[in-house]
Amino acid sequence: MADLSQIHQALVEDYRESFVIAAGQLLAQPSWNLEATVVLMHLNSGGVTIGPVRSLPLWLEHLSPELDVFVRLQEQGVNFEDAYAQCLAEQGQEFVDACETAKQNKPLVTHDNLAELTALSQKGFAREPRELLALAQWSDHVSGFLVSCEPYR
Repeated sequence: MADLSQIHQALVEDYRESFVIAAGQLLAQPSWNLEATVVLMHLNSGGVTIGPVRSLPLWLEHLSPELDVFVRLQEQGVNFEDAYAQCLAEQGQEFVDACETAKQNKPLVTHDNLAELTALSQKGFAREPRELLALAQWSDHVSGFLVSCEPYR
């Protein structure tokens, strides 16, 4: 199986026309802000969304902020029951409601992930040559990576 960087490179080639448009938009922006251009590839449908970083929460189904603590605790190795009990004690019904919503919507990212993707966009913008944030959305996850704008100048 190909490694993730090879998969990402193949996606960039498959969606080349979209990257030409998005890179042109990003290169025209004088400074980074939440209007910085990003490319979201919808791999199940073959569609592409090009737009501002600020729209990521609208494009990507995400966990409510009440669940970020729960996810962080589990990533730190706290077992499910203990993490659930801690969040329930701290947040009460808001946490329970957020869990129910997550079961129905099956979100792919957390608020922390959205912040990380935003920071990755900012990091790519500051590089020379400038790099564009690209997101690949599969049915069960989202991956983000930077693509150099240089080939699209």
